[in-house]
Amino acid sequence: MRDDFRLVARIYDRIIKPRQDISWRKIICELDSSSLLLDVGGGTGRIADAMEKCFERIVIYDVSLPMIRESKNKNVSIFGICGKVENLGLKMNYFDAIIMVDTLHHVENHQKAILSILNALKPGGIFILEEPDIRKFPVKLIAVMEKLLFMRSHFLKPEVVSNWIDKKNFTVNLIEEDNNYYFIIKKIIFEV
Repeated sequence: MRDDFRLVARIYDRIIKPRQDISWRKIICELDSSSLLLDVGGGTGRIADAMEKCFERIVIYDVSLPMIRESKNKNVSIFGICGKVENLGLKMNYFDAIIMVDTLHHVENHQKAILSILNALKPGGIFILEEPDIRKFPVKLIAVMEKLLFMRSHFLKPEVVSNWIDKKNFTVNLIEEDNNYYFIIKKIIFEV
């Protein structure tokens, strides 16, 4: 597995400051407090830390073992799993909430990753997918910089991502905010 972050894990939180202004935080924190959160590509836990009071258990799933180790150094209650998102291999319909922040563009097979994540979401669960918006000039500069650093980043327009989500089984809301966009995706509960 290729790990673009192994060399910056120890200094990542000093370079990329932990976020306090998470606009979708309230939406995801309204779930039952005994719920389980999966932070896909959660790295050092900078977003998971902000969610800690909202969830009984948090799992960070990341391709970078050094980044997961950093999350454990900060918060021992976070459980880390190292692996590729495309091969999530986690139990179906298991997580109450899943977040993926600033990660999708680092994944090799975007569509397979999204489908794998949606498979792990419980009916009634919420998946928040936040990404930099490649249609914005500052994000285009970031994309060029990441190419110069030999990262495999590939930024996607929101309509591309939206087309991969089965609208019969999920409600999908797109919110555009500054240089990012995020989806609020909820798995529909079907009555039997």
